[in-house]
Amino acid sequence: MKFSLARQRAFDEILNAPDFVLVYQMGKVGSSSIEVSLEQANIPSWHIHTFDDNEEFQMYRNTADVACFFDWPVRTAYKLTLAHRKRILQKRDHLKIITLVRDPIATVVSRFFQDLHIQFIAGKKNEAIHGDMDATLRHLTDAFETQLRLDYFTGWFDREIKRQFGVDVLAHIKDPGQSHWRIEQNGCDILLLKCEAINQSADVLAGFLDMPGFTLSSSNEASNKWYSALYQRFKETYPFERLFHLYDAPLYRAVYSEEEIARFKQKWGQR
Repeated sequence: MKFSLARQRAFDEILNAPDFVLVYQMGKVGSSSIEVSLEQANIPSWHIHTFDDNEEFQMYRNTADVACFFDWPVRTAYKLTLAHRKRILQKRDHLKIITLVRDPIATVVSRFFQDLHIQFIAGKKNEAIHGDMDATLRHLTDAFETQLRLDYFTGWFDREIKRQFGVDVLAHIKDPGQSHWRIEQNGCDILLLKCEAINQSADVLAGFLDMPGFTLSSSNEASNKWYSALYQRFKETYPFERLFHLYDAPLYRAVYSEEEIARFKQKWGQR
């Protein structure tokens, strides 16, 4: 990522645009279609997971392996840029934020496999990735259980939106049966969407954006990932009951009904 004063100033103008929208959520919760749709509607926006650092440094315990994929000077410049952009947004009188939540097991599994290259550092050292599929899968399963910080996901709203913008999202949620919530506090106008209902949310987004006729486009994310065979084997063999405790976290108890949680458990328990 290259940084220049001219580019920073140009982006500052976007952040200060009257109709600017911040798409602000943890990774792998279904924001891609929203990003694409905002761009197609010519609505100035920015997509961010955290204002502190690259998300991977917060999400994994093996940060030395994470660091292998980041250049230190570029990372430092990125953190300074994040702090600068955050100050601009915090000074706005009014800020629209779109954020999302998703079934936690789907979230953590999708995110872990997106970052699979990080776990191959140790895998190369212990020669797991030079073995057969089963040896590789054993290494990745161990990394999934020992290196992934699950509290990164369960505590995201407090650590990000509450800490950075002073809005306690969960305090505003009274009915977990809803598909979305609109929260207004401290100059922020926040739309929280369930990923599972995103395809039915065009009208909700149109109202939030004050743009009648807003359409939600598919992001057309490729499903044929390079790690698809490992991903499929993992989903077929991992005992997901080990992760059912995630549904007891305050975040997921607040936004999902008992019936929804039961359906999630049934889905993952059948694998």
